[in-house]
Formats: sequence, C-alpha cells, structure tokens
Amino acid sequence: MDELRIVARRLPLDDIAEASLAHVHRLWVQRRGARPMPAPGEMLPEEFGVALGKVNLVEVLRDPLRFVFRVRGTVIASLHNSTMTGRDVREMEPPAYRDMLLGHYEEAVSESVPTYYHIKQSRGEVWNEYHRIILPLGTAEGTVERLLTASAWGPDFVEKGLQLGFKER
Repeated sequence: MDELRIVARRLPLDDIAEASLAHVHRLWVQRRGARPMPAPGEMLPEEFGVALGKVNLVEVLRDPLRFVFRVRGTVIASLHNSTMTGRDVREMEPPAYRDMLLGHYEEAVSESVPTYYHIKQSRGEVWNEYHRIILPLGTAEGTVERLLTASAWGPDFVEKGLQLGFKER
C-alpha cells in the first residue's frame, strides 16, 4: 500500500470560508474579550451549531508536553470507528496523521493563538481534504490548558478517510 502523504498549509484567520468554523472562531473571540484566550469552561458546546460533531477538546499536559483527548466529536469518532476519549494523541494512527496533529497542537500551544489549516491527505490516487481551526483555552495570563479544534469537510470525507487507512485501532 502506498504511503499516506499529508500536506498542511496554515492559513490566515481572516480567510475562514467555512461558516461552521467562522462561527466557532467568533464565539472564541467573544468569550476571550481583552484576555489572551477564554477559559476552558467558557466555550459552550450547545452554541457550536453544526460544528458540534466535528469538535475535539484536547487537554494540554506538561513535563513533558502531551495532548490527551477529553471530548471527541461524534462525526470525527465515526471516521476512526472508535473513540480516542481519554487517550494520548501519540496513540493516533496512521503515524503521518499523528505527527501532523502533534506539530499543529505544539504550534498552537507555543504561540497561544488560534491557528487555521487546509489539510490534504493522499494515498495513491485517493485524496481527501478539509479545514481545521485550533483554538487555545486557558488562563488570563496566557497559559494554554486545552485546545478546542473544529473541522469542516465535504460529504464523502469519511468514506475516503477509510480508503486512506484511517480505521479502528
């Protein structure tokens, strides 16, 4: 089987074209106010609208820096045919996807600002693409405690994801 290839390009936040991601970003900006970021409990899932099934809440642990899924969107979980709730991101498969996630999460924590990506995955002739926003949540002093992620993709994304090798661990 061909190697999974992933190309992720960071985009400016003012280029968020997907309505669901723009909505979640606006909520984040409103909750933040004059602080660097909102506190973890200030982002209310019932306000996410259609983005809700494609949202993750990731706990940021330190010494060493690690990321653990605390909430996994139901639509995202269906792609992997399993739940990663309570599990470390380092357990994700396939490895190329895991490595991309770790890099993006580390970037969001080190910069303490929202990040937005266009991600294209391919294996042989099969390809898939989506957009993801990562929103830091934490203290008024700027320490990131959680990452809220939201993704947007087309109708055949899950089917193509399975063809690319995303499956139950």
